[in-house]
Amino acid sequence: MSAARYRVRESTIAMSRDEGPGVAYTVAAGAIVELRSGPLDGDRLVEVSWNGKSVMMFTQDLRSRADLIE
Repeated sequence: MSAARYRVRESTIAMSRDEGPGVAYTVAAGAIVELRSGPLDGDRLVEVSWNGKSVMMFTQDLRSRADLIE
């Protein structure tokens, strides 16, 4: 089974620890992210792959600002 992919409708924030503690990125509208951990329940952070990076995004942001790509 392949990972769920989402297209971001509204710019949102993703966080990474790879570049140092608490580094935040803006994920622009139109970007594609691939869910690496899930599900998208509750209000927590999930790991996604974006722009060649492993970053964390809030489930609420994905639910309200992104569309599942079927």
